[in-house]
Amino acid sequence: MMKIAMLLWRKRLKIIMFLMLFFTALVYLLNVSFLVLDCTKANVNRKRASFRESDVGKGHSCTEKTNFVFIKCMKCATETMGTIIRRFGLVRNLNFVVPVKNNIYLGWPFVIEETDYRPSKKPFNILMEHAVYNSTKMEKMMPNNAVYITIIREPWRRLTSSFWYFSLGYTVEPPVNFSEYIQNIQKYDEIYKEPEKKAFRFCFPNGFSVVKNLMAHCLGMPLGFPAGHKDISMNDTAIMQYIGELDAQFSLVMIADYFAESLVLLKRLMCWTFKDILYHSSNVRNHKIQEIIPTDEELKLYYNFSKIDFILYEHFNKSFWRKVQKQGPDFFDEVNHFKVVQLLMERFCFVENNANSKGQFLTIPKSKFNQEFNISSEYCSYMTRYLLEDIRKQYNRNELNGDASKYWYAKEPDKGEIPKRGCSFPLI
Repeated sequence: MMKIAMLLWRKRLKIIMFLMLFFTALVYLLNVSFLVLDCTKANVNRKRASFRESDVGKGHSCTEKTNFVFIKCMKCATETMGTIIRRFGLVRNLNFVVPVKNNIYLGWPFVIEETDYRPSKKPFNILMEHAVYNSTKMEKMMPNNAVYITIIREPWRRLTSSFWYFSLGYTVEPPVNFSEYIQNIQKYDEIYKEPEKKAFRFCFPNGFSVVKNLMAHCLGMPLGFPAGHKDISMNDTAIMQYIGELDAQFSLVMIADYFAESLVLLKRLMCWTFKDILYHSSNVRNHKIQEIIPTDEELKLYYNFSKIDFILYEHFNKSFWRKVQKQGPDFFDEVNHFKVVQLLMERFCFVENNANSKGQFLTIPKSKFNQEFNISSEYCSYMTRYLLEDIRKQYNRNELNGDASKYWYAKEPDKGEIPKRGCSFPLI
């Protein structure tokens, strides 16, 4: 009798769960449908639309912030974020800190020096290309009201992404799979850092690890690189003190694992708009290695190897959700609404292929969280281009009066050159 009752209860529970999921999905689809209907009505007669930002800032009770530093932690959705930020600055003709020559880094993985960036006649607005955080140097470069932002990622996911992206299994012959790599990560990381692997690494200097405490390094924690420099990696008190200083200096530490929530927090902090934070994912590939769930042993191995990044992530993951809790009851409504707008943009730009057309536009209707705004086909193209090249051209116009022969704009690298600082792209 008891078994029959249990079976009936389980069956009822499954039905209840199914109904809950069904009605949740129905509500979401209705929200999407109404917004699509509004968009369709607004776009019955499509006209030519110029690429402009006339709707920026409308309806805001706060002032849009345009002076900021964004520290990129490699393989933490930073190139996706980079495209958002470059687009934001370009359409407003803001002044970027631009790497010298054709470099794509601002001295990274070394601390930034004056020789790493192009001089400017005007104050800088945005520093966002790869640079190691250094409060002393950056405060001298940037306006006093600059906002400091960064993004980090759960360390295991960052590791698996790095393993694929940097082809770490091919450091040795024959290549090794991820399971073998993680079981002997210290060994393979030492091989990767050797001078003999210089050509394999291309941009990264000898002795530099892309899998050990990389986020902490990008955020300026002194961990003994380059060799002979200060190293606090064995001092737990100093580590926690430094993390506390970061917490005080950064207005927002975004979490790549909660990207939509992070973007809405960014929008609210900076008084930006939905249009400013729309994105098209960069440097993302579907790959089995990115979906690996670690065993307890593998997670322990990597935690012991890259402990500081785990401590860093745990601290800022907690502070992230504390910030979310302070946002009020409509925060997740805004996140869900943003996801719908993001889907509409993706359909318009990339499913309908308007990123490769001209003169088309999509109107996003006004809501509690946004003013009505247009997404043009030209705007779509800004989401797929490598905009650092556009920023170089902007620098050339604004600073050099269009003289492309100047050293600061471009310099053809020597044959076979592997830059010691900055990493060059494209190689002319």
